[in-house]
Amino acid sequence: MPYLRRGFLKSAHRPNYLYCHIDAFPMLALTLVLLMMFLLASPYPHHGVTVDRVKSAHAHRVPAATKEDAIRVAVFRDGTVYVGTQRVEPDVLSNRIRDAVLNGAEKKVYLIVDARAQYGDVNAVLPQIRLAGIERVCLLTE
Repeated sequence: MPYLRRGFLKSAHRPNYLYCHIDAFPMLALTLVLLMMFLLASPYPHHGVTVDRVKSAHAHRVPAATKEDAIRVAVFRDGTVYVGTQRVEPDVLSNRIRDAVLNGAEKKVYLIVDARAQYGDVNAVLPQIRLAGIERVCLLTE
């Protein structure tokens, strides 16, 4: 028993800071890694419907296309046409664009075409845009 007591007294004289110090830096590092993972993994904000866009080598950013009042016309591979998030028949498209311009939208149409869409479907949309009085058409690619 005196041997155990001697060991206890020996450990009682050790400084306490070795045992009661909690290192917060590993927790901080883990929190930062998780924060970066969630920030980088979050999808980009998309406006309207999603389309598999054509990839181009010489594309540049068009920040005006993400405005709330921008006129975005999407043509899918099956020929359906969307203005913003609403499905529209191609013959009614010019009226929708005219209404959007009268409500204060820019006189420019951002055309989003699926990579596998038929040329005939896009060719049916372009005259309707011109009928609405819009001369500026921007093709959105990746």
